[in-house]
Amino acid sequence: MATIKDVAHEAGVSPSTVSRTLHDSSLISQETKAKIWRAMKKLNYSPNFAAQNLANNTSNIIGIILPPDEESVANNPFFGQILQGITSVCNQQAYMVSIATGKDNAELIENVQMMMERGRVKRFIVTFSQQSDDVLEYLDRNNAEYVLIGEPIKNIAETLYVNNDNVAAGNDATEYLFDKGYHYPVYVYENLEEIVQKDRFSGYSHAMERKGKTPLNYQIKKDHTKEKLQEFIDQHPEADSMVACDDIIGVALQNGLLAIHQNLDDYGIISFNNSLFARSTHPSLTSVEIFPISLGMEAAVLILNIDDQDFTRLRSTNFSHVVIPHKIIERESTKNN
Repeated sequence: MATIKDVAHEAGVSPSTVSRTLHDSSLISQETKAKIWRAMKKLNYSPNFAAQNLANNTSNIIGIILPPDEESVANNPFFGQILQGITSVCNQQAYMVSIATGKDNAELIENVQMMMERGRVKRFIVTFSQQSDDVLEYLDRNNAEYVLIGEPIKNIAETLYVNNDNVAAGNDATEYLFDKGYHYPVYVYENLEEIVQKDRFSGYSHAMERKGKTPLNYQIKKDHTKEKLQEFIDQHPEADSMVACDDIIGVALQNGLLAIHQNLDDYGIISFNNSLFARSTHPSLTSVEIFPISLGMEAAVLILNIDDQDFTRLRSTNFSHVVIPHKIIERESTKNN
């Protein structure tokens, strides 16, 4: 019976490229996909990862580690789309997924420990990156294999990860506002301990500095009040637009401006994730699409190939991460009059 290695050898590609082709990854060219499909047909290849698992006496369960803030996860469609991408790949390969959550890092690590000890789960996808990396340190200490969705804080060369270029995305969002005729964007965030928000702020800052402007930032927290927003607006009358760290913060910003009787037409707002929140608010939000389903799919492809010897060789050279592109989706919130 043909294996994925046989197909890779026949097509002259790596096993991981064959795996991506099975999931119609946008990172693989149509020409390469066609070559791989011809090799599969010639060898009568049919993937059977479940049988491989049984032979190796390993668990065919992939652990999915969500951020230690259950309320934020439940309210953010970004994580649901990531899970959609992960499960679409795992289902095809006869893998199950098990989800670890917790109200804080300690509870989250406790749940991960239970998965490892009782469920024999040895492979994980971590769906977040933050300055405090207790969860990753626990996985490293216990020799677990994992793929990170986000940017590693340390051990970048040794860490498998899938990410957007969030610095470039923050820069592009800010440049977009300048191109639309706005003069002084502000970066609006919730928590700069989250690497994604920090990287987008870095990209925003680069764009501001190239224009000879001092970066401005404003934090929206759970206990945020309209008085704080009014104070910021009064202190910075030059601010005519905002780069919100995600769609949820973008909507919160719109609601805050309305609460202090500001005309939303006076401010351009661009956010990130291109979620239902961006499409359903009024005015609808211009948003940076980061393709979370693709993030999840690519993370699953990496973790499912992690034991392949050819894949291990590739990791030691230049195949340690995948970067998913981004795209600005224009809507009503940036139509400068």
